[in-house]
Amino acid sequence: MGTNLSMENGKKMNYQPWGLVAVILCLTATMAAVHQFKIPVIMGDLTSKFSMSLEQAALSMSIFTFVGIFLSLPGGGFVQKVGPKNTFLIAAIFMAIGALIGAFSASSGMLIFSRGIEGVGYILITLSGPIAIAKFVEPAKIGSAMGIYVVWVSVGQAIASNLTPPLFNSLGYSGVWITYAVLSLAMGSLVLLGIKTRKEPALSNAEQISVKATEVFKNKNLWFFCLSYATFNAILMCVLTFVPTALGEKGIGVTTASFAVSLPMLLGIVASPIFGAISDKMRATKILHFISLFAMLPGAVMMFSSVGSLMYIGAFIIGIGIAHPAMVFASVGKVNPKPELSGMGVGMVVAFSQVGMFLGPMLMPYLLSMAGGDWAAASWYLIPLSVIGLIFALLSKFK
Repeated sequence: MGTNLSMENGKKMNYQPWGLVAVILCLTATMAAVHQFKIPVIMGDLTSKFSMSLEQAALSMSIFTFVGIFLSLPGGGFVQKVGPKNTFLIAAIFMAIGALIGAFSASSGMLIFSRGIEGVGYILITLSGPIAIAKFVEPAKIGSAMGIYVVWVSVGQAIASNLTPPLFNSLGYSGVWITYAVLSLAMGSLVLLGIKTRKEPALSNAEQISVKATEVFKNKNLWFFCLSYATFNAILMCVLTFVPTALGEKGIGVTTASFAVSLPMLLGIVASPIFGAISDKMRATKILHFISLFAMLPGAVMMFSSVGSLMYIGAFIIGIGIAHPAMVFASVGKVNPKPELSGMGVGMVVAFSQVGMFLGPMLMPYLLSMAGGDWAAASWYLIPLSVIGLIFALLSKFK
């Protein structure tokens, strides 16, 4: 069950209660998602306040992805060096600093710069969580812990969507940003105080580790694994970005379309812990990894092609697919078993996920053009991409 990733220099760590570790890490990581998704729900107000163009408004969100693409690999090495627990606190500080700069920004350029700093915190959280669970949780419970932890994106998105508007109305723009900065520091302190471990040592031989780090790029199983995860994220972003428009053109109201698209994320909050617990009982993740990836294929086509009950069935199927990240991060220690390369391995996985999230929304308009403007027909062009991802998943050897 990926025990190597749960070892440090050949010695067992003092494992912590898996549920406590998962909940603490999830709560802290949730603030990263809150920072990411606080923008869309008040986008109209911000564009007016800062006289932002549509491109600048889009950049205020996509900059998180750009940061992820370029910082995931070096960030993984950073986490490996200073330890995941310490990195969580550093990430919280970055998010707080970014939010405070944003709170007092006087221009759109400064706001976007502050979002970049928040994005650094976000990507450090994304990298640290799986490594922290593998390090502090006993191997037999890694799937269960990961299943709870990975819901942080869905929970954070829900909190941001529901909490930001009332905070904005009562405290104003700066008040929202300051509130979230304070909460980020509080959650970072929760990790520092709530997870009891010995002092995390720095790596002693930087030159040797630097040489070893290149070995991660020679792991063909990891390449297949990462490419597979990139296809998952590309398809997911196609659904989240364009299904509301596709449903709107079929006469579905905005409220109904928004609910249909949010339903998979809500279902994922339930599906991820279930998949994690089952993987622990099975003592294997490969089959659940494949099933959750496969779910994206029929789910995406149904959501683009159907209305009524079939639309909701498609949303339910994608909800099963949302459990895929839990299986990915519960499996990465098996695909990349050397403990001294765990940071770089997770860094590669996260980098490819960000590439997929970036390319997915760019791909769909091209597919729509090929399909003559028919969303249902365009969704069928996603099938080859899904099949490629499934093939890569099968080629990646792990249990």
